[in-house]
Amino acid sequence: MQSRLLKRLHNNNILGSEQYRFQMKLTMENSTHKLVNEILHVLNNKLILGGIFCDLEKAFFCVNHDRLIMKLETYRITGIDK
Repeated sequence: MQSRLLKRLHNNNILGSEQYRFQMKLTMENSTHKLVNEILHVLNNKLILGGIFCDLEKAFFCVNHDRLIMKLETYRITGIDK
């Protein structure tokens, strides 16, 4: 089911390029590499650097699930494979 969902998200261009965890063939290491490269670029060019880091581990539980289901249905993602 997960592979079907990811394929549909990818085929319909639903996820942004920053959604590393959910992109096919991209890993956490890809996002870490990009972050470190951007930080080094800023430091090497003597620019100002700031960051906000949030622990979103339980963020899914804060989502209005009825709205989420409606949004998924908009993209024809249902519990039934068609």
